[in-house]
Amino acid sequence: PVPQINWRRTDGLPFPSKIKLRKANGMIEIPNFQQEDAGLYECITENSRGKNIARGRLTYYAKPHWIQTIKDTEAAVEDTLNWDCRASGKPKPSYRWLKNGDQLTVEGRIQIENGVLTISNLNLTDSGRYQCIAENKHGVIHSSAELRVVASAPDFSKNPMKKLIQVQIGSTVDFECKPKASPKAKCSWKKGGEQLHENER
Repeated sequence: PVPQINWRRTDGLPFPSKIKLRKANGMIEIPNFQQEDAGLYECITENSRGKNIARGRLTYYAKPHWIQTIKDTEAAVEDTLNWDCRASGKPKPSYRWLKNGDQLTVEGRIQIENGVLTISNLNLTDSGRYQCIAENKHGVIHSSAELRVVASAPDFSKNPMKKLIQVQIGSTVDFECKPKASPKAKCSWKKGGEQLHENER
């Protein structure tokens, strides 16, 4: 006789309300398939002569999709660059880095781990166009950015010190020494040509 047909998930989880059974339960329809719908399904058929079960696995996959991309960056010589390049996907994406179109190799100053590129003690030759590539077996995505490494002597033109500061006796006065410099400048202070040293005041 024509069998009765029923469906279930092997893990015992109930079907969400979106799941529909069609054609006398011979077809299962899962609209808007999501990761939680993945798993092992069973089709149970039964009549007066016996019972049989067919099993099938539904697998979820997703192409890589950017969570965080890299942006054009300017950095000073001797600084450390940390570029975080992150993508989601199923299976989890792997990462590759290129510089000016060539594969970036890991060596002393240059380290790559889980999509994070670290270049320590930057020098002018590190400048260039970098590309982070995230990929799994379902797709490949790219993110590109320019790194500009700069070196410059200390320059006070944008943050000059005030020529004259008038304060009351007994109050506190602050002098700011903020030159533009790459790498960061070391500052020292003199008063009338004589080196100043820290004390309680």
